[in-house]
Amino acid sequence: MNAALRARCDLDLGFPFHTDGSPADRLERVAAYMRSAGLSAEAYLTGESVARLEARMANLFGKPAAVWFPSGTMAQGVAARLHCKAAGNARLGLHPTSHLALHEEDGHIHLHGLEPVSCGAWPRPLSADDLPADAGCTIIELPQRHNGGVLPGWDTLQAIKARARETGQALHMDGARIWSLPTAWPGHDLPEICDGFASVYASFYKDLGASGGAILAGEADFVDEARLWLARMGGRLVSAWPMVPDALRVLDTRLPQIPLFVERARGIAMGVGDQPGLSITPDPPQVNMMHVRLDCDIATAEAARDAAAEATGVWLGNRFWHFEHDPVPALELCVGERAFQADIMRIVDAIRAMGAYVTAAQSTSG
Repeated sequence: MNAALRARCDLDLGFPFHTDGSPADRLERVAAYMRSAGLSAEAYLTGESVARLEARMANLFGKPAAVWFPSGTMAQGVAARLHCKAAGNARLGLHPTSHLALHEEDGHIHLHGLEPVSCGAWPRPLSADDLPADAGCTIIELPQRHNGGVLPGWDTLQAIKARARETGQALHMDGARIWSLPTAWPGHDLPEICDGFASVYASFYKDLGASGGAILAGEADFVDEARLWLARMGGRLVSAWPMVPDALRVLDTRLPQIPLFVERARGIAMGVGDQPGLSITPDPPQVNMMHVRLDCDIATAEAARDAAAEATGVWLGNRFWHFEHDPVPALELCVGERAFQADIMRIVDAIRAMGAYVTAAQSTSG
C-alpha cells in the first residue's frame, strides 16, 4: 500500500470506514457516552455495560442469551467446538471462502480438534444441497465476504435450515456483517433471519466501526458453556473498556444508518455501470459491501488504484484480495459514514478511472 499517496487523498474509503477520527478522538467519544449512559468501573466482564450489551443482542437476534467475546475468532471457534461436541461429531462444514478456512491459522483444527469439511463452491453462496451429509456443525457466512457480500435467496436460506434439521447438524451463522441482512431481505427481521441457527456471531467493529469485540448468541445452556470457554481461553478481560461501551455507542448511532449505507452502495454500482476493465460483484450490491474486480494481475490492479487516487483524490481501498481459487484481484469497497457523506460521483469517477487504467494497460501490453 502506498501510505504517502493515501495520506494525500482528501477522501479515504479504506478501513476504518467511519468518522470517529483518531484513536484519541474515539476515546473521548466513548468517555462522553459512558458518562451519559451512567456507566462506571467494572471488572472481569461482570459490569453493567456488558450486561446491557448481551441482553440487547439476545433480544435483537431473538435468542435466549448472548455472551460478549473480545474477538470473532475466539467466539466462532468456541461455537463450532460446542456444537460438534454436542453432536459427538468433529466434522465442521465450511464454505471455501469461510473466515475460519482463510484467516484464522486453522485454529478450529489446532485448538478445537475439529475436522473441516469443504462444502459449496467458491464463486457462489451455499445451497441446501451443499450441506455435508455428515457433520456436527456447518458454518454459514451471511453475507459472504469473499464474494462481495453475496447472499442466498430467502427461499434458499429456508431450504438450508430445513436440510440442517433433516441431517441433524447445527447451523452456526458467521454474521460478522449481519446488520444489513434485513435490508437485503425486506420484510424479514433479525429474529426471523436468525431462527433456525443454533448460534449467531456478529462483529461490532467491521460494519458498525466499534473499537473491537464480538457477540455470540444462542440457547442459555450453550451460552453458559461458551462463557466458560471464554474464561479458559483468556478472554475474560479485567476490563472490557473501551470495546463494550463503544459497541453500545455505535449500535445507537450506526445501526439506524445501515439501510442508507446499502442504498449508497447500490447507487455507486449503478453509477459505475458497464465500465471496461472491471466488474462489480454482486451487481447490484445486496448489502453495504461490494467487490470491484479488475481484469488484470495484482501489480496492475495496485497501479490502477494509485493512478485513480492521483487523478481524483479518492483512496478506494488498502489492498486487493487475490486468492488461488479466485485469481482476479478484487478490491473490497464497504460503505460507511465516509462513503455515505461523500459526493457519490467522486467515488464513481475513481472506480471508473481504475477500469480505464486497466484497459489502457491491456492495450499497451497487447
